[in-house]
Amino acid sequence: MKGSIKMIACAGLVLAAQVGVAQPESAAIIAKHQLSECMSKQMSANRSLSYYDAMRVCKQRLQPPKDTLASISPTDSGTKTH
Repeated sequence: MKGSIKMIACAGLVLAAQVGVAQPESAAIIAKHQLSECMSKQMSANRSLSYYDAMRVCKQRLQPPKDTLASISPTDSGTKTH
C-alpha cells in the first residue's frame, strides 16, 4: 500500500514538473492558430470559397483597422511621466 502511494506521489510530481516547464505560446503561434481556425470556419460555411480567399478574408478580419493604428500616438499610450 505504501509503495503504491509513493508511486502515485512521484508520478504527480513528474507531471507537475512538466506542466511548470512548458513554455507559453508566442504571439506568432497564437496568430497562426487563430488564422487556421478562422479559415476552417470560413471554408466549411461556404464550400465554394477557395483556400486563398478564406485566407484573405481571415487576415482582414484578424488585423486591426489601419485607421485605429494611425490614431494611436505615444502620448495616448495611457502612461504619464511626471
